Amino acid sequence: MLICTACAGIAQPSQAEHLITKPSAYSMAETLNKLRASIQGMGINLIAEVDHAKAAADKGMDLRPTHVLIFGNPLVGTNLMQADQRAGLDLPLRLLVWEDEKGQVYLSYRHPNDLQQDYKLSDQQAVLDKMGKVFEKLSEVVSK
Repeated sequence: MLICTACAGIAQPSQAEHLITKPSAYSMAETLNKLRASIQGMGINLIAEVDHAKAAADKGMDLRPTHVLIFGNPLVGTNLMQADQRAGLDLPLRLLVWEDEKGQVYLSYRHPNDLQQDYKLSDQQAVLDKMGKVFEKLSEVVSK
């Protein structure tokens, strides 16, 4: 059984292949402030922010600055869950903001169109495109 589990991981494309990563022109604090303001300015709910570095530090571990912004709008995301309720596993949307060893800040996210690989969302292209545009706008706010 262990061999089958290992082989399954090889046969499928890795999640990392589907991630979009873009550099920020700003420090971590400035990037987060600009992203928070932009999310709220678009009328989208900033539901939560996870500070992984703080959580690690609380347990005596080191981690470069790493935040996840969790945001969404039920008027948009509910459409996807009505089409396939399992899409709720990937909603609300998430944006990873992280700093590399050289101090460069990046944004990483999974494009909403990739949700079609896991869920029955073929009739939801307009919604997925709208969500994708949100990520594009957020990237532009902090781009170089």
